[in-house]
Amino acid sequence: MKRIGLLLLSAALLGSLLTGCQSDGTVTQSPTGSNTNTASGDSILDPENPTTISFYSYSLSYPTMKPGMEHLIAEFNETVGAEKGVIVESVVDASTTQFKADIAAGKQVNIVQHAFPTMDEDVQKLGFQAYEDIFPADELAEHFSHFNTNALSLGQIDGKTYGLAFTFSTPILYLNGALFEQAGLDPNDPPSTWEEVYDCAVAIKEKTGVDGFGLAPDNGWATFGILYSNGAEVLSEDRTEAMFASEEGIEAMEMWQNLYESGAHAVGLDKDLQEQFMAGNLGMHIQSTSLLSGFQSAADAAGWELYGAAMPAFEGKEAVPVNSGSSLMVRGSSAEEIAAVWEFVKYASSEEGYTIITEEIGYLPLRTDVVDDPNYLKGFVDSNPIIQTNLEQLERIQPCPIWPAANATELTTLFADMVTQIITTGADAETLMKRTQGEMNKLMGA
Repeated sequence: MKRIGLLLLSAALLGSLLTGCQSDGTVTQSPTGSNTNTASGDSILDPENPTTISFYSYSLSYPTMKPGMEHLIAEFNETVGAEKGVIVESVVDASTTQFKADIAAGKQVNIVQHAFPTMDEDVQKLGFQAYEDIFPADELAEHFSHFNTNALSLGQIDGKTYGLAFTFSTPILYLNGALFEQAGLDPNDPPSTWEEVYDCAVAIKEKTGVDGFGLAPDNGWATFGILYSNGAEVLSEDRTEAMFASEEGIEAMEMWQNLYESGAHAVGLDKDLQEQFMAGNLGMHIQSTSLLSGFQSAADAAGWELYGAAMPAFEGKEAVPVNSGSSLMVRGSSAEEIAAVWEFVKYASSEEGYTIITEEIGYLPLRTDVVDDPNYLKGFVDSNPIIQTNLEQLERIQPCPIWPAANATELTTLFADMVTQIITTGADAETLMKRTQGEMNKLMGA
C-alpha cells in the first residue's frame, strides 16, 4: 500500500510553468535601477474614480483560510480603499498557476500570493518588480522597519525585495491530546527529538490502532527543515550547486524513511493527512499554522484537545525550522496601478492586516509591533501557546531554497520526486540522492 502512495504523491507535484511578458506600459526603471515612482498615492489616486487592481490568492481556495482572507480584502475595500480610491478584486488561484496563464494572456495581474522557491524564475519571466524600484523610498523604509528581519530577507534576491513575506509559518508538531492519553503518553510533555517521535508514534499505533505520526512527502517545505536540522545543506549560498546528498542529508532522509516504514506513519498526500488529523485519526502531524483555525474547530467539535510543539530535533542537535507560506509579489503597468498596489500591500501587512491574518487564519504576525500591543494581538498570542511556539522558531529559521530562475520548475520537481521515492518506495536514499543531486547540478551548470 505504501508503494501505491508514490503514484498519488507524484500527481501532486508542480504543473508546467506558463510564461509571459510584461504588458505594454509597465513602469520602466532608470539605467541605474533606482526608484522612478516616488509620488505618493495621495497625489495620484482619486476616490471619485477608483483604480481597480487584482489580487491572486491561493488562500482563498482553502476552507480554513478563505473566510480570513475574504475579511482582509473586504476590510481594505471598505476602509482604506474607499478613502484612497482603490478597489481590490480577488482571484482564487488554488494551484498558483492561474496568474501565470493570465499574464501570458495579457490580463491585468497586479498582486500575487506567491510561494518562495520559484520567485527568481517568475521575476525573470513574468515581469514582477522590486519594491525598491517602484514604491516611495521613505514609505518603504518606514514600513519595513516594523518587520522581523529574518522574514524580510526571505523575499530578497540580489539585495532587492521582490516579495514581501506575507502569510508565514514555521513547522508545528500538532498533537491530538486524546490519542496521547489513550496511549499512556502525556501531551503536555511532547516529543522533542525524532527518536521520541518514533517511539510515541509506535505507542499510539499499538494502543489505539490509528496512525501515530504524519508528514506527507509532498509537503514542499518541512522537508528542508529535516535536512537542515541534521546539519545538511540543500543549495549553495550562491545558488549554483545542490548539496543535499551529504552524509548528514542522507542520514536525515533515512530517519524519515524508517519512520514511514514503522507502520505507524500515515500514508497520503498533504491534504489527506490534514483531513485525517482533523478527523481525530492521527496522533501527531507536522503542519503550518495556516491550518490552526481548522484544526482547533475540529478538535472542539469532536471533544479532544489540540496541542502544539516545536519542530523535532536530531539527538544532540538543535532543530532548524524553515518557513512555509507566501510573499506578496507585485506588477504594475501605470503609476496609478502601482500606487493602488502599494496601498493594499501596506494594509495587508499592517497592524490591522496581521491581526486578521493571525487571529482568523493562524499565520505568524511578521510585524514586531503587534505581538505585544493589547490593541492588536497581545491577548490572542498570550492565550495561544501554538502561536508562541511559532514566534520562538521564527527567531532561528533558515530559509527554504530559492531555486535559480533558469530551471526552478525542473529543479523543484526533481527534488520533490526524489523525496517521494525515498520515503514511500524504500529506495536507497544514498543512491537516489546522489543521482538526483547530479542531475540538478547538471541543469545548473555546476
